[in-house]
Amino acid sequence: MNQLLSSFASIAIVTLSAGSASAFSLIGSELRLRTEAQAAPSSQLFVTSFPASAIVSEPGVEFPNVQSLFAPTVGVPPGFARALVNVAIDAGANYLDIDFDNAGSGLFASGFKNSYVFTFTAPVALQITSVAIDPLTTLGLTPDRVTFDGSELFVNVQRLSFNRNSFVRLNLTTIAATPGLPITPNPDPVAVPEPSSILLLGGATAIGTLFKRLRK
Repeated sequence: MNQLLSSFASIAIVTLSAGSASAFSLIGSELRLRTEAQAAPSSQLFVTSFPASAIVSEPGVEFPNVQSLFAPTVGVPPGFARALVNVAIDAGANYLDIDFDNAGSGLFASGFKNSYVFTFTAPVALQITSVAIDPLTTLGLTPDRVTFDGSELFVNVQRLSFNRNSFVRLNLTTIAATPGLPITPNPDPVAVPEPSSILLLGGATAIGTLFKRLRK
């Protein structure tokens, strides 16, 4: 079973320069989700945007049923199924969780890109300054699979195996972007530290869930 998500550069940690704003909470910001899939570097890029968005709050799960967001009529690359792994997505003040309790078990579709893309927007334009894979993470994410650019977070799950016990937590640091100034592009990525405990998984086959992934 395959899913729609994409591959990006390695996670980066950005050190705030002197005079930059202090860390900003994600609570109250708007969270939007889309998926990107591309079979090969020379293939057409498929971007699936979802009309649904959610305001980050605690407690509460912003996207409790990701599978329901995907329309079967949306085009996908060959090898990518027209259904999403049914994960739940929850954001807090400084983290993003992906839970697989309702996803079953399986393998995300392989391809050049198979990614979840998360965007944090209104009411204040946010800029992500660092992301780290939390040791609680049990999905096989490695630093090269998680990147950010401005207010967008990219998570590449291509060919990762998952089951009901899989879990992802990404710890984020953000600042409020300066009004009237463009958001600073992500600089050359720096390897993000690995989780302190060994929590990497391999590959498998079936259906499941994770930030908008298509199952095969």
